[in-house]
Amino acid sequence: MSTAALLRTVVLSSAFLALGCARGPGGFEPVAFEAVARPERPDPFPNWPVPPTEAELIMQDRPAELRLVERTEQGVGGAQRVRVFFEDIDQEVTFKLKRIPDDLDGMNNAPRKEIAAYELQKLFLEPEDYVVPTTMARCIPLERWEPFDPDDVPQIQGARCVLVVAALWLEDVTMPDVLYERERFLKDPVYARYLADFNVFSYLIEHRDTRQGNALVSKDPGRRQVFAIDNGIAFGTFPYNFFVPNWDRLRVAALRKETVERLRSLRYMELNKLQVAQQLSDDGTGLYRMVRRGSALDSRVGAEAIDGVVQLGLTKSEIDGVWQRVQKLLRRVDAGEIPLF
Repeated sequence: MSTAALLRTVVLSSAFLALGCARGPGGFEPVAFEAVARPERPDPFPNWPVPPTEAELIMQDRPAELRLVERTEQGVGGAQRVRVFFEDIDQEVTFKLKRIPDDLDGMNNAPRKEIAAYELQKLFLEPEDYVVPTTMARCIPLERWEPFDPDDVPQIQGARCVLVVAALWLEDVTMPDVLYERERFLKDPVYARYLADFNVFSYLIEHRDTRQGNALVSKDPGRRQVFAIDNGIAFGTFPYNFFVPNWDRLRVAALRKETVERLRSLRYMELNKLQVAQQLSDDGTGLYRMVRRGSALDSRVGAEAIDGVVQLGLTKSEIDGVWQRVQKLLRRVDAGEIPLF
C-alpha cells in the first residue's frame, strides 16, 4: 500500500469512528436490561414487500416481466432496481437485480456470496429477525432479458437465458447517519436487539464493505431493525474496502443470548451444506431452473457450471472460516468476556 493510500485510510477511518461506529472505552459492557422480546406489531415483516418464505416461492421460476429498470443510487457492482410483474399470480414486486459475471464468480461483489449470506442467517435467526432480504439466482429467458440488455449473451454456452441474482427491495428503510450509538445500545433494548444480531451476522460472514448504503435501518424508531443489503465482499474476500471500519469484528457492547444459544446448537454438517447455497439445472430446453441442492461438484470453488448444472455457494475453506468464527465467539462468551442479554 502506498503512503498516500495509507494516509487516506487513516483519515477516513478516523472520521467514520468519530461518527459513532467505534467500540467505546472498555470494550464489552453489560446492558441495563434483561432478555428482549421482539416488538409486537400487526405486521411481523413491516419492511418486506412480501415475507421471506413467500418471496422465495414467488422467485422460483415463475413467468416474469421486467417492467421498470433504473440503476441504484448506491453501489458499484452494476445493480439495477427492477419492478418485476409475475403473470400467473398478478403481482408486481421490486428487486435489486445484478447480472452474474461470465465466470459465475467475482473477486469483488460475488453473487454466490450474496446468496450464501442469505442462507447462512437461516441457521441462527428467525425469519422475523432476518438481516438479509431474500436473495436468489434466476436465469431469465433471452426474450425477457432482451429489452433490458439487447446485446447481452448467456454466461453458459448453449443456454437460452441470462443468470442474475435478485434481492428483494426492502420498504420504509433508510441509511443511518450513525449506525451504532453505544449509549443508546446500553439503554434501549429494541435498538440493542437488532443491532446485536446484525453484528453477529456481519462478524460470521466477515463482512468487509460496511460503507454507508450497505447497511439500512427501519424508519420506525420503535423497531429499528438493521439490514445488510450488500454482502458480496465477505467470507475472506481480498482485496476489500479498507477505507471504512468494517463490521467483520464484534463492535457492540453485548450480544443477544437467544442468538448465541442458536449458534451453540449449530452443527458443522448444517453449515457445510452452504457449499451449494443454490442449484439450477438445464430443463432440456436451455433454460436453467432452480432444483433441489445436491453435493458440491467441486468443494474448492464456490461457483461451478458442469453438464447442465449450476451451483453457487461457499468453498470448503470459506465454510471452515465461518465455523472457526462461531467457535471463537462461543469461547469468548463462555470465558465471560462478552455479556449477554
